[in-house]
Amino acid sequence: MKSIILQGKILNSLTLLIAILGTMIGLQLPLQAGTDQLLFDREAMKDPGSLIVKLQDTRAPVSEFIASQLSEDMQWVLFGYNGVSTPSAQQQEVLLSDLNRLLQGDSLYDAQRFANIELSEQTQALIAENQKGGEALVRLNRCLLADVYPYELASLSEQQSSTASKGIETCRENLRQIKRALDEYRAANADGDPQWLSDLSPEYLDAKFLLCPADTTAGVPGVLTEDASDPTLPCRYLYEIRPSEKEAQQMLWTQEGDMTPIVRCEHHRLNLSLGGKLYRNGPQRDIYNSNKMGFSALADVVRDLHKQHGKAFLKTQAGRQQLKQATEKLIIKQFVPKMLDALEKEIASQVEAQLGKDFLKTPMGVDIFKQAFSQVGSQIKEQLQVQLESQLGAEFLKSEEGRDILEQLSVLLSADVLSVH
Repeated sequence: MKSIILQGKILNSLTLLIAILGTMIGLQLPLQAGTDQLLFDREAMKDPGSLIVKLQDTRAPVSEFIASQLSEDMQWVLFGYNGVSTPSAQQQEVLLSDLNRLLQGDSLYDAQRFANIELSEQTQALIAENQKGGEALVRLNRCLLADVYPYELASLSEQQSSTASKGIETCRENLRQIKRALDEYRAANADGDPQWLSDLSPEYLDAKFLLCPADTTAGVPGVLTEDASDPTLPCRYLYEIRPSEKEAQQMLWTQEGDMTPIVRCEHHRLNLSLGGKLYRNGPQRDIYNSNKMGFSALADVVRDLHKQHGKAFLKTQAGRQQLKQATEKLIIKQFVPKMLDALEKEIASQVEAQLGKDFLKTPMGVDIFKQAFSQVGSQIKEQLQVQLESQLGAEFLKSEEGRDILEQLSVLLSADVLSVH
């Protein structure tokens, strides 16, 4: 009798345990299913090659952090990827696995790390909820990565058409062919660059590779950027080292290195870099959006203000104030300091090469360095003035708004300031 009662109690306990487990499983299964739906799949990786290139470029805080969290296998992928070919199926599988592992881990969000990222409203709402785990945290991490790499990773609501995918692959192949042609041209011309991409055809490149499949105008009038169309052949790719821009671009190379774009597709936001890598634009660093700097960028601001408000707007107080703010940001705070820093490093390098590394630490070395820097001050002044006039025009500089810019630059263009930088 006792054994029967004991068996009954055990059965009741087992029944209760099974019921509890069933309830727990019932609660967990929808969560697991929901979590699975939030993970990346192959289709969600819109441009794995571009993503790998950006993870290689760890100067960006977000990419630096994510790269540090990757597996050893993925580190080898970063080390071995050449930046121009389509990643192999194995490389993509490793990347996909690591991305999904990151989604299911701790929160990727850090205010400082994402300070320069334009976050979507959905992402901001999820951050405000301060989720610590579960499906909501996976969703937040997915949204964060899609905001950081909008051209590489699909958002949860995004659908990529096969037509769009095919178009960008054709464009990518065009840029590969342009890279090959540039390499061959440089090899045959003492490392010199062509003035225009049309100079590559027909000897080094079939002209058909100058046309993006997304362009409905067949390369005429050419690129979207004003005054940048190829003068010889229909061409839909923006050549950043054309004659009017080459000097400024060479200065940019010393600051941004081999990630500086030299050929751009403005339709697909696809770039061929100085180092021969292909990557898409993105919000995490200025270089992924535009490699224009200094007076070239300021000229774009002037054109944009003209288009939005009309040419008379710049003569108003509000227009002149906006232009002053743009000059302050693009020229005073960004362009000139970078240029002077690059120049200072170059002079120091030359002095060290001739007189030894420790020489600059001596009083005589300091004096020589100051003298050398002062001597090139007038050259810097001339260069800035030439660029200012070439980008904005002599007539513009005679206007009140043009004189505003000259007034802002007057201190920076003085030899005294340059000599004591």
